[in-house]
Amino acid sequence: MRKAKTIIIGIILQILLAELASSQTCSYMWDPVFELSSSNQPMCPVSTTSGSTCSFPFKYNGVTYKTCTIFGPNNQDFRPQCAITVDQNKTALTWSFCRVPTDAVIFYSTVRKGGYWTLNSGSTQGGTMIWIHGNRFAQNGFNSVPSILNTNTVQLVDGYSVYDCEMHNDKITNTQLTCYAPILSEGYYQIRVYVNGYLIPLYQYYDSRQASFTPMLSHTPIITSITPQSGTPQSLIKLAGSFKTACYSRDVDGCAQDNNPLISRIYVGGHLCNVIDPISGATYTTANDTALICFFEDNEVGLFNITMLVTNEYGRSLARSNLYRISADENLYMFQSYAVISSVTPNTGSTQGGTMLNINGNYFSTSTRYPLVVKVGNQPCTILSSTTTTIQCQTPVAPSSSQNQYQGGRGLQMYSTSGYTTQSTLSSSNPPTQTGTPTWTDDALYVSNSSSAETVWLIGFVRVPKTATFTFILDTNGAAALFLSTNDDPTNKVLIASATNNHSPDILLNNNTNYYIFCVGSRSNGYLRLGIQARMHETTLTATTSSLVFNEIQRIAIATIVTPEQQQITYTVSPTNGTSEVQSLQVDNSIFQIGFRGVYT
Repeated sequence: MRKAKTIIIGIILQILLAELASSQTCSYMWDPVFELSSSNQPMCPVSTTSGSTCSFPFKYNGVTYKTCTIFGPNNQDFRPQCAITVDQNKTALTWSFCRVPTDAVIFYSTVRKGGYWTLNSGSTQGGTMIWIHGNRFAQNGFNSVPSILNTNTVQLVDGYSVYDCEMHNDKITNTQLTCYAPILSEGYYQIRVYVNGYLIPLYQYYDSRQASFTPMLSHTPIITSITPQSGTPQSLIKLAGSFKTACYSRDVDGCAQDNNPLISRIYVGGHLCNVIDPISGATYTTANDTALICFFEDNEVGLFNITMLVTNEYGRSLARSNLYRISADENLYMFQSYAVISSVTPNTGSTQGGTMLNINGNYFSTSTRYPLVVKVGNQPCTILSSTTTTIQCQTPVAPSSSQNQYQGGRGLQMYSTSGYTTQSTLSSSNPPTQTGTPTWTDDALYVSNSSSAETVWLIGFVRVPKTATFTFILDTNGAAALFLSTNDDPTNKVLIASATNNHSPDILLNNNTNYYIFCVGSRSNGYLRLGIQARMHETTLTATTSSLVFNEIQRIAIATIVTPEQQQITYTVSPTNGTSEVQSLQVDNSIFQIGFRGVYT
């Protein structure tokens, strides 16, 4: 009896597996799943406007079609159609139009208004406008209330990586779409379009190779120099690089035509930097394709990146990695604007606080991102009122112990004097004290243009964005020494690097803590170079965006061990009260991928 039951179970299992295979669902030819695996996935029947179903495969003009096509007979509008009857050789006899979710067609794309499909390259930094020409796109894509039921969307696809192309709705018609490419690596990207939420399949492209986008470094405007990299708002900024065009206005000779690339915008953060003086109508200096000067219009104090937008086959600019700086909150920036203090009155008051201070200057912050803070003796001065040019605050009680130096808002103090100082003196436990008139520098770097011997000091505070391990590097071509204090007290400074050993040991620094830093260098024959670099070991930044960062390459090995498993099912029943039972087994042979930030195996 037990043997007979075992045979019955085997038969039932075979029947279940056969039913599972036969119940596998089909995919419609416009489904992206079918498009990726059409050779393995059965296709669902496709109905037509005549009421008949398509007869696949069919032949027409020497081509075998397994899907609908826009190249059938009497089809001036390029609508998807198929053969509904064929002869014994599968040659199409009669035709009908396919019933599909969208009958939109794509002819070609270009990156220039009125351009050919061969103009398909643009910036790797995004901002290139892509023009897509076709027919039967969503009629009113420009809508104050976007809807999935009446919209167009564009994606750029490279294998399994998919990127959204930001729609530029005010140029959209039923025959034309425009969008701005995102930041992309160099490569070839197929343009895919959704109309009212439905993907236009590749068989509704006139030629899919004519609807692609190729970002290239050679088509990317490049900024190689920013001068200065810090200054007050409403100041002039000089940019140098390779801008791909000398045109900044259609009024300039040789720039009037649409096919002439145009420097359309220069941004400092979200603020315009104008090449043309709005009052005189003239440029601030002669502008060409490698250099120009623009005026930073806004009065905001903060940290900003600078970008340039160039029309046609170009786009957003790329900045050289050595232009980036790292802020206290571990963000990259290229330009820092700062406020100016012209006077503080009175300059004496009670040690018990309560003195009303009047601070005059310009560009005092009104930003919530960079809130206004005033400190006296490293203690907060309570702000009573403020404008962009004046601050009134009430002083705190004087601290019990005073300091000669306090943390400031920007840069390092720099001192310079003539004469040469030996390495042994600079590296001693009692290095020479700074002399001369202090100036401020926003860079931890000094480069001399003088051939005379000199000694230079860079002095200030380090306040790290987060608790981490740091290594300091002394960049110099002369005698030099770098000291760091364990806190903000200059008397606690110790030697961490010198010209003979320019890398410090690994040092753990805590955030929300001020560390006093003291650097001194000297060169007997002039042209001194003295700089401080710091490497934070734990960072999310990469060498792609900053020359100050070193990438670490790790090899990750993924391995699996397959263990054969054999299961034995014992089915025992009493001969007198046996009950038939059918068990269902679910078989899963799905495919999985490993992905990281849009890149998949």
